Amino acid sequence: MQAIKQYTDVINGSIRIDLPKDFIAKRVELIILPADEEPPLPGYQNASDFEQFLLDNPEMSDDEYQAIEEKRQHFKKWK
Repeated sequence: MQAIKQYTDVINGSIRIDLPKDFIAKRVELIILPADEEPPLPGYQNASDFEQFLLDNPEMSDDEYQAIEEKRQHFKKWK
């Protein structure tokens, strides 16, 4: 399947898409999304809210990290 992703300007309510010469499909599917702004992260109004959430929360302790690593090693033995 060939796929093309490009950004183009809307002029008078219309867009123009120039396809490569080797694009041979007779029928295509278009999904048009606004590209003026980044989509918000789920559960947050914007990216800076999420960044602040990460900064406000403590990092994982060494003991927590070690416990997770032990579980990973245990699960790897099941494979």
